[in-house]
Amino acid sequence: MMPHDALRFTRWVAGFSIATVILGVLLALYVLRSPTSSPVNISGALALGVLWLTNLITLLMNTIYWFIRRWPKWLLVAIAVQGAVAVIGLLPLL
Repeated sequence: MMPHDALRFTRWVAGFSIATVILGVLLALYVLRSPTSSPVNISGALALGVLWLTNLITLLMNTIYWFIRRWPKWLLVAIAVQGAVAVIGLLPLL
């Protein structure tokens, strides 16, 4: 991959990562606000699931970005925090 192609690709990855976070939060808010016909209110759990999936997708995009560019250094810390949150989200399944 040529350097300018890598730069263009990582810009797209960063843009999609930001768009994923925004759409994930909006979808979680929509799930929380939507009425349900179920006698059990599971909208909170669904919203947390949406946020977890959003975090996982963003984690993968941030990892790709950092792997290609190795910059900024703080992104590695953010990736570690996102990874920890993703693993913590899987613990209830065990």
